[in-house]
Amino acid sequence: MLSTLHPVAANGFNHHADAYARTRPRYPKAALDKIQKLIPNLNASILDLAAGTGILTQLLVDRGYTNVTAVEPVDGMLEKLISLLPEVAAKKGTSWEIPLPSQTQDAVIVAQAWHWFADLNSLKEIHRVLKPNGYFVLLWNMESPRSLWVQGLRNIYERYEKVYRLGGWRAVFTEKEAGELFDLPLNRQQFEYDFLVPKDDIFHRIMTRSFIAILSNEERVAMTKEMEDILDDPSNEFSVNEENQVMYPHDTKMYWTQKCQSS
Repeated sequence: MLSTLHPVAANGFNHHADAYARTRPRYPKAALDKIQKLIPNLNASILDLAAGTGILTQLLVDRGYTNVTAVEPVDGMLEKLISLLPEVAAKKGTSWEIPLPSQTQDAVIVAQAWHWFADLNSLKEIHRVLKPNGYFVLLWNMESPRSLWVQGLRNIYERYEKVYRLGGWRAVFTEKEAGELFDLPLNRQQFEYDFLVPKDDIFHRIMTRSFIAILSNEERVAMTKEMEDILDDPSNEFSVNEENQVMYPHDTKMYWTQKCQSS
């Protein structure tokens, strides 16, 4: 997933690869429809950069794309991806050193990871592998503040996270050189994405976040107790069905741009 990552967090991703693959949400049909509208050719070369365990990779393959490459630096994540998608070309690499030839990709997609390596070196490398007018697409699933209990949980765990919530990933796109590489400003669209999950998966998913992985066991236990109090408070409108499942509200945010014609 990451070009540079706290070593404890990297170990956390290795350790939690199975939980990550099981509990992290997929992406809504509307977002995939938008990707396919941008990239209608199913033979297009698409790079899933920082592919993790292959959640987006699988969806692209299911859509019928026949030339998808997954690049991922974390060994545990990459091994899980290969085991789930043995037919996909999967390579170890980072956003700073993408193991693909120049001008070979019709699109580079980064799902749920750009905030970890949002720098000019990454933009230059993505620009290098893209064909002229190739698309650069960013995706995030975010727990939606439309829900009181979700907002309550976010207020707790986001104390430990700064980069995405404060929009730090956007800063690189304000640099002059970024505008010479890609058509800016970024295009943006948001999709509502609510789905049922087992109650236990809520906490399991939060624990797969890299900024939680670096916490001590004591900090994670204390944080879990705070989150349980949120779910136990009736005013937060948390409820489960007969199968102990809960509707988990999300918003999927999508940003995209194209490689500048003149670059």
